[in-house]
Amino acid sequence: GNTLVGIVSRSNLLQALASLKGAKIPEVAPPDAAIRKNLLSQLVNQSWAHPSLLNVTVHDGTVDLWGVVDSAEEKKAVHVLAETVAGVRAVNDNIMVWPVRAEG
Repeated sequence: GNTLVGIVSRSNLLQALASLKGAKIPEVAPPDAAIRKNLLSQLVNQSWAHPSLLNVTVHDGTVDLWGVVDSAEEKKAVHVLAETVAGVRAVNDNIMVWPVRAEG
């Protein structure tokens, strides 16, 4: 009703916040479409990348990379870039180096 039952002081609030120190705040993963858009925009901004030769799909935070690149170094760079995008849980790299060189 209208009865005062207690007062919350500044020290009560600080004590409550301090008790959260070890608590893990759950992360909210961005939607798959946002992950894809972010990755593609980062690829466009890289002078070494050829995003028009790549296809990126994202499902439940897992990125699938498809397409062709000029070198093994570029392939690795695209893979690492994908891993650094917020919300990415895993990367499946299906990129091929072109031209494909026969071993042997």
